[in-house]
Amino acid sequence: MASCKLRFRAAGACWLAVAALCLLLAGGCATRQGKGPEVSTPSLMLPDDESATPLTQTELAALKSTGQIDRNVPAEAMPDVARQYKYFLRKGRNTMSAFSKCSEQYLAYARKVFRSRGMPDELAYLAIVESGYRSDAKSPAGAAGAWQFMPYTGMKYGLNQDWWMDERLDPYKATEAAADYLQKLYGDFGDWPTAIAAYNAGEGKMIRAKQGTGGRDFFEIKARNHKLDSNAQLREETKQYVPRFLAVAKIMRNLPQLGFESIQPDKAPGMLRFTARPGTDLMAFSSACRLSWEEFRVYNQHHKRPITSTERATFVYVPARYERQATAFLHSPQANAYADWRPVKVTTSADSWDKISRRCNVPVPRLKAANPGNDRLRAEEMVLVPRSVNMSATAVAALDPKESRSSRETRQGKKERLKPGDSRVPVRETTVASGGGHKLQPDETLYAVARKYNVSLKDLQDCNQIDNPSKVRAGCILRIPGGTVPAAPSSGGSSGRVGKAGRKATYTVQAKDSLWNIARKHNVSVDDLKRWNNVDEKSLRAGATLVVNLD
Repeated sequence: MASCKLRFRAAGACWLAVAALCLLLAGGCATRQGKGPEVSTPSLMLPDDESATPLTQTELAALKSTGQIDRNVPAEAMPDVARQYKYFLRKGRNTMSAFSKCSEQYLAYARKVFRSRGMPDELAYLAIVESGYRSDAKSPAGAAGAWQFMPYTGMKYGLNQDWWMDERLDPYKATEAAADYLQKLYGDFGDWPTAIAAYNAGEGKMIRAKQGTGGRDFFEIKARNHKLDSNAQLREETKQYVPRFLAVAKIMRNLPQLGFESIQPDKAPGMLRFTARPGTDLMAFSSACRLSWEEFRVYNQHHKRPITSTERATFVYVPARYERQATAFLHSPQANAYADWRPVKVTTSADSWDKISRRCNVPVPRLKAANPGNDRLRAEEMVLVPRSVNMSATAVAALDPKESRSSRETRQGKKERLKPGDSRVPVRETTVASGGGHKLQPDETLYAVARKYNVSLKDLQDCNQIDNPSKVRAGCILRIPGGTVPAAPSSGGSSGRVGKAGRKATYTVQAKDSLWNIARKHNVSVDDLKRWNNVDEKSLRAGATLVVNLD
């Protein structure tokens, strides 16, 4: 798997700091479990504070410092910049401190992206204004990620949003998309302040405001904004957006001088970006890298599921110190164990994980592991299942036991209740027809027949040339592979082994074995393996010997 090295600092301390500030600051972010914190930076409209402590000489010097973007700010625009600047030095100082620390893990990469395109690397500070560089931040309006892309704009600039993932939450790919967007806006307007304003307001809004006012740049458009129709005017948020960015940029260029803790983005620990094949098991990936699932998720907020898309390759991020483990896992056969699975819609609420398991011969725990939080299925919801499984209502109904006529009539009160042992109680036929045949009963499934004769479902279907199990009807005679006879009932021993003497084999468990693949090798069910050996997935150990009944 291809990987590329990024500069990245572990995110834990940053998130703790932000969480604390959200509790302390008025109007702070409200964390919503599983949805990321809502963006709520301090109001862009700041009241004048004449009583506040005046700026020191050092603070004044930092305010007057310029970079590539703010070197030609007109004097009449500076009061708004100064107010935003003063706010982050005083009342909003803790916010500024937390956001600068959060940015440390991403700034080196963002600066590199902008420099590689001939753009001012100060544009990397724009994500501080947008979200404080919180990769999982979401706004009430629907914007998401560090760069706060709206859904349509994100899709336009290559950020996939589907059942599998939301790449707006990928801080690295979103940075690349933001660079694309800002580069386009600069081409439209010809200067960076106007391009930055358009990033907030939308290019259409900015074009109309420029045409309506005749202003050459953002500052002239802002000064003439009152001449526009109320619907065409720039919002107050946009009018203060550029001053806030300029203020933040001045502070970020002078953190130590202004008494903030210094940050060193270029010395942040490395991060590796891997390309994962379709259907990669992310929980197994995190385990292979010795990361808890919670730690792994911090680096990969863009993945919505514990499995990567089965339709395309995707990016996965892992700290560089785990490069060897990550590379080994991604090259292993079990990495993309879900490549042949697909998301499908549940057809009927009568479906269940047990029924899906019987239709595809995949254990229920594995199905649930691929679909966390979906213990009870509901019609119309999407679930991840093997590609071959039949999800039709007919297939589901075929697994439901059919009510006998006698039982139905008894329930309806048309006949007296039959007592156990009554000769009138219908007796279910279970005998094997000559030549290894079996008559399918109304309440039987192919899976149940396969279990009865200790054969695999696939062999049973192949033997009878059954392509669609849902079309098999009660009363038909099924040929049993090998002309086998039904398994005798359990002897009742603690091991649960079959009471009838028969051929047995032993199997030594290998390091990467699971009960599911062992069962597949021997054409038996997982449940039988568990009964015969008094074992489950948690107690399965490499080197252990399992007994397999072949008859």
